[in-house]
Amino acid sequence: MKHLSYIAIVAVTVAIFFVSATELVQITGQNRSIQIEYVNITDPEIILKEDFDCSRVKPIVYTRVPNLSSLPLSKRKEAFIRILLPSILIAQENIINLRNKVIKLKEKLDKKYQLTDQEYIFLSNLFNKYKTQKLDELLRRLNTHPVSIILAQAALESGWGTSRFFVEANNVFGIWTFKKGSGVKAVSSEARLARFSSILEAVQEYLFNINVGWAYEGFRIKRIDSEKPLVLINYLEKYSILRKEYVNRLNNLIRSNHLEKYDSCSLDPS
Repeated sequence: MKHLSYIAIVAVTVAIFFVSATELVQITGQNRSIQIEYVNITDPEIILKEDFDCSRVKPIVYTRVPNLSSLPLSKRKEAFIRILLPSILIAQENIINLRNKVIKLKEKLDKKYQLTDQEYIFLSNLFNKYKTQKLDELLRRLNTHPVSIILAQAALESGWGTSRFFVEANNVFGIWTFKKGSGVKAVSSEARLARFSSILEAVQEYLFNINVGWAYEGFRIKRIDSEKPLVLINYLEKYSILRKEYVNRLNNLIRSNHLEKYDSCSLDPS
């Protein structure tokens, strides 16, 4: 997890089907801590045995997951969504909290107040990371979009959790790496796909790419005034060489799997 600060490891347990480590993680800008459990799973069925409530999603981050192809299609899709959803919500909450902090600093600057050294460093680091020196553009980039879009892209890129890159590298979104010798080599090609330590890290990298990539500028602009998934996906055609066909496939995935119902999900506050 690159963008979250760790407070303390509070428990480690080992079971037949999974290994977990629980950590208290301070989400930026909040006065509360979210207890995140890191889980290594070898049996896909165990995911479906856990209770699931969209309004109180347990903050579980999967560090290793099996190939989901052994499950019937309906169960495979459900397991895949349960694997992805907590990491999506955690990553989005962190971005939203950073964004709120930047908004407060912008209000302070608009009133001609001087920033503290700590506030100045905080903003400078974000400017460097998000590759802009303008506050309005930083806020445009430091933003999120509907969960249904993220789930649809993840499902399309990983074949609902059956791709080799998903199983071997937690690479859910088909993200490439250009670092020599790193990642996982594609078949019949010298190209390599990135390797991630967890599903959360993969989601964070995906969101970062969407938020800074030149190809998604139109998407970032449109999401300011629209939260409608089926509208926004029209601005993601450059994500794939399939272009319009890619958008059509996203549209079909969102509609046929009723993914918009997950847009209202939230993390368990307890």
